[in-house]
Amino acid sequence: MEPAAGHRNALAVAFDLYGTLLDLAPLAAVCDRLAPGRGAELSARWRARQLEYSWLRAAMGTWADFWQVTAEALAAVCAELGIATDGPALAAVRDAWLRLPPRDGVAEALEALAASRRPLLVLSNATTRMLGASLQAAGLGRWFDQLLSTDAVRTFKPAPAVYALAADALRLPPERIGFVTANAWDAAGATAFGFSVAWLRPTPGSPFPRLGVPTPVATDWADIPRLFGTE
Repeated sequence: MEPAAGHRNALAVAFDLYGTLLDLAPLAAVCDRLAPGRGAELSARWRARQLEYSWLRAAMGTWADFWQVTAEALAAVCAELGIATDGPALAAVRDAWLRLPPRDGVAEALEALAASRRPLLVLSNATTRMLGASLQAAGLGRWFDQLLSTDAVRTFKPAPAVYALAADALRLPPERIGFVTANAWDAAGATAFGFSVAWLRPTPGSPFPRLGVPTPVATDWADIPRLFGTE
């Protein structure tokens, strides 16, 4: 893939955390402890409800941090599916978000980007505690210059105020900031804000929201260094 001008000219690169740097697939096995044989269904519904609740809270202005939102989403989905559980069991499963492994190819891509001496950031809905614990457990923390949490603005992606955190921290215009995410809705929000977005499309042909913003470059972790002009 030839690097696009916007990506090649990025002076810093920010990354989403969950599903982008970190692999969510292991959540299915963890959820299987609560609902044997239904872990994949539970984890998928949990993630969908987690995002839904974050968007609703952002739209309604009823802030709760992402750790609480994650707990609320898990409890709601368990109730809907008729999964009997208790507080300690729910807490133990929720803690899995702090121990997720990196996705394949992440470490190699970060190593290449770090060699270009660009600042690297994480920009996430995760709380400050979730960010620190998750990156330490995954062995990725050493590559990042800053960890930016939505705690600072008390709303969630794709609100523009979240993406502005990176622009303000870096003191750069949005168009000089690269952004990497596997979430289409996050890619849409970051593109609308003006970032040079690399979208880690989950599967070939995955749709992008048709909301009047350009479709970002679709790529995978192996191509990220070349996209940003480091190879």
